[in-house]
Amino acid sequence: LLGLFLTQCRSEFNLKGDFIIGGLFGIHDASDTVHHDRPEAINCSSHQFSASNYRRFQLMRFSVEEINNSTSLLPNVSLGYEMFDHCSDALSFPGVFRLMSVNGSIQPWAEPNDKVYKVIAVIGPFTSTEAMTVAPFFMPDLIPVVSYGSSSSIFSSKVKYPSFLRTGNPNKDVIDVIVTMVQHFNWSWVAFLNSDDAYANDGLELFMRKIKTTEICLAYTKSVNQNTDYSQIFKNIEDQRINVIIVFASEVAAEALIESAVQLNVTNKVWIAADTWSLNKRLLKMNGIRNIGTVLGLSQPALTIAGFSEFITSFETQSRYTENMPQKFCNQVSNWDTWRAKDILDADPSFSYPVYSAVYAIAHALHKVLQCGTAGCNNIIVYPNMVLAEIQKSNFTLLNRTVLFDENGVLRSGLFSLVFWNSSGDAEEVGLYSFYPTVTFFINISKINWHT
Repeated sequence: LLGLFLTQCRSEFNLKGDFIIGGLFGIHDASDTVHHDRPEAINCSSHQFSASNYRRFQLMRFSVEEINNSTSLLPNVSLGYEMFDHCSDALSFPGVFRLMSVNGSIQPWAEPNDKVYKVIAVIGPFTSTEAMTVAPFFMPDLIPVVSYGSSSSIFSSKVKYPSFLRTGNPNKDVIDVIVTMVQHFNWSWVAFLNSDDAYANDGLELFMRKIKTTEICLAYTKSVNQNTDYSQIFKNIEDQRINVIIVFASEVAAEALIESAVQLNVTNKVWIAADTWSLNKRLLKMNGIRNIGTVLGLSQPALTIAGFSEFITSFETQSRYTENMPQKFCNQVSNWDTWRAKDILDADPSFSYPVYSAVYAIAHALHKVLQCGTAGCNNIIVYPNMVLAEIQKSNFTLLNRTVLFDENGVLRSGLFSLVFWNSSGDAEEVGLYSFYPTVTFFINISKINWHT
């Protein structure tokens, strides 16, 4: 079957190089896929396009190009990539198998040192549910899987996930910040709405455990999905006189929930947004969004990655010359022709640094494995476990931040911005929360205009 996927790919998803990094990005979202009685290939491009995930996909491409243009990092060595639209946690396995295969075949029982590996590491996937289905394929050979968004607590188990690393913030940290915010404002009667997935169910469990020793009472909780009756949920919240609603959900689920709140004329609430949707540009600009009340949230601090805007603009120009060329490969279609550079640059910028730092962590690790110096790099046979060992020992500076992983494979960033959705349609920074080197919490209440 893998032979069906050996056709040459369009350059947006594929770049030749001395060493290849795999990439899994949910450019389309097929979470609403119907049940099939037999295995079927999924047509990702027929599902909802995610501008934010496409932005992250392009950021990986940009990061690789930037490294290849560097004279100090991996001199005279080129990085390549093979990337896939991982639109479904259950049906997107052809891309995963291709990353595992060599010349169209997979040899699961071969001795590690006798194997030829196509990729030295994999970046992604984004969600915890996707990672739980994908990561086990790469663990036996200790191929590094560096996820930029998977935050569930389960990935801290190095017995199950020995070569899994994360550059995003784990759920434990996110919940710590949310609880601190709730306590700061002396809110004690709250609702917790979460998407029905591994990420958010873990968040709910952590929240319930965290508030046991506090004055916070979880008055109402409900998991939401595409079949949820939102009118009933909001009726229950109103009946119990709950004014503070924590929404710990995926971007798609949060959009559906907040849009329903606007349509159902839910008013005078305080909403606490997790980092998955706190910078959602579409919701920020949505008509009637101010009517639902006050939205506070936590996000990764805003940062500018120099050159990325120019990269996207340049790519748009190039794509106009090739848009009539065949674009399909292994179910890979970006639908770029219906979008413009501004649309991608204006998409939710969350998880930009996690993608950027994931690529650089792999590059720095490879630099160490190849014993690179100013004159170049040595000709060494590289196995993925060698790259893993060096990633785990990472200690370098990127955009004025230290890239360092803890014993659980989590990037020690631990830095959040606290944001308020103001009347101008922006997520305005009003505070911060930092875990390292010591816990620091600050919020400027004077910047918050309560819409309740």
